[in-house]
Amino acid sequence: MRVLLKDGSVLEQGKWKQTDVAIENGVIVARGEQLSFPAEKVFDCRGFALFPGFVDVHVHLREPGFSYKETIATGSRAAARGGYTAVCTMPNLNPVPDCKASLEEELRRIRESACVHVHPYGALSVGQKGAP
Repeated sequence: MRVLLKDGSVLEQGKWKQTDVAIENGVIVARGEQLSFPAEKVFDCRGFALFPGFVDVHVHLREPGFSYKETIATGSRAAARGGYTAVCTMPNLNPVPDCKASLEEELRRIRESACVHVHPYGALSVGQKGAP
């Protein structure tokens, strides 16, 4: 799908600027003043600030180990729906990502089911016990 956002406010080098943004299949492909872009949908964005996406640095995706609370798939879909393009997930999982092997299990699941960029935090202590 091709979408054109007309006359939105974009922060560029510390200053707000009225800009058109062309999006094709969910990817920004062009921006500028008075863009000529054959879009299926055109939105008048005067009075709105446009951002390419947000980052949440504290999320609980809870997989592996606690998928009954949240999964990578459901949590990343919720993030995308809210305008987030990246999230950083907390290490309160089972197994705790406190070594390469445990982290690899989480990374595998992220590759399989995330729909936004997911950056996992590692635990600061073994088993999250607070001791080295």
